[in-house]
Amino acid sequence: MISWMTAVFAVLLGTDVMIKQQVEENLDLQETRELPGGRVVIRKVYNRGFLMNLLDGHEVLVKGASIAASIGILIWDILVFWKKGSFLKKLGLTLLSAGAASNTFDRLARGKVIDYIGIRTGKKLLARITANLGDIYIACGGLLVMAGELIPRRIP
Repeated sequence: MISWMTAVFAVLLGTDVMIKQQVEENLDLQETRELPGGRVVIRKVYNRGFLMNLLDGHEVLVKGASIAASIGILIWDILVFWKKGSFLKKLGLTLLSAGAASNTFDRLARGKVIDYIGIRTGKKLLARITANLGDIYIACGGLLVMAGELIPRRIP
């Protein structure tokens, strides 16, 4: 199962990194492109902090925290993947790891994270939020890890 999860990790990480590179090369900072349906938009936003630019201007702290979190997730991955079972938790950790790796790569290589997915809505707070696939991987991965912890396991 580890090789399967490694392949999923690589595909997820590669997809987000490639999309970020395309956005970086092909969109201007003020440019917005609508996807079919008009609710989801693609735009280039630089995030030098965490969620909603939290700690923007504290580059060393943000990079250090990102590296520490990525190392912590890697250690957690190793501990969980050595055990049998817990498919949901392992899948969740794979998503979580891919998202963390993508955003940490951005912070180290570019000095900022490129966000590109926005939602067109009348609610000002939601309309301001721009994310990337790595952020979505982290959110979905966290939910899967929680589900893996909460759903009773069958012991063979």
